[in-house]
Amino acid sequence: MAGLRALHRQTRFNQMLNVAAELFASQGYEATRIEEIAESAQVAPGTVYNYFTSKPNILMALAVRHVRAAYPERRDLVRNPPDDPIEAIYAFEKLLTEQALRTLNRECWRVIFSAPYREPDGPQHRLSRRFQGIIKRHYIQLLGGFQKRGSIKKDVDIRLFADLITAIGTYHFSRLISSDTMTIEELRVTVEEHLDLVFTGVIAKTSKRKKAATA
Repeated sequence: MAGLRALHRQTRFNQMLNVAAELFASQGYEATRIEEIAESAQVAPGTVYNYFTSKPNILMALAVRHVRAAYPERRDLVRNPPDDPIEAIYAFEKLLTEQALRTLNRECWRVIFSAPYREPDGPQHRLSRRFQGIIKRHYIQLLGGFQKRGSIKKDVDIRLFADLITAIGTYHFSRLISSDTMTIEELRVTVEEHLDLVFTGVIAKTSKRKKAATA
């Protein structure tokens, strides 16, 4: 019986999340009310509050589900990146952006990114830091692989470098979601400009990119 109750609870949880995601996408996060989510999910408003307590918590639950679902695709890219470090970083940033916008619209991500300012050290802020930590770990693995292959100088602190690249990516993603018209291609141009500047000081002389530039 306990197993059936847990399954029923998880099914209802997912049902409400799916409905919320659809409503956030179709009419916007701010315009969507808990009562509408309940009606579309065919549950009482009190049930939604029992599961999530608030609309921001529904949004954060959707973000958590997104991160879990996105992990395998990110892992595959980190394990099999393009040969060039800058191309690999941009490919990863592009993947992060495409995954994010497939799951939630820009308005939703603006709400998520504003959590540290609205509620410093609150649960949503802590969750945002966890997301950043996951991305940083991906970058440590990705950049560490390039360092082992000789494309990044041996004396570069990969953890600090991963911090920097994560910060650059976060900055550019925040620019993208703050605009309703900026395209991923426009994002690519600005990301590559910053990466070119950063990598001028860290690319090893034997790297393929250096050889191609001098050929």
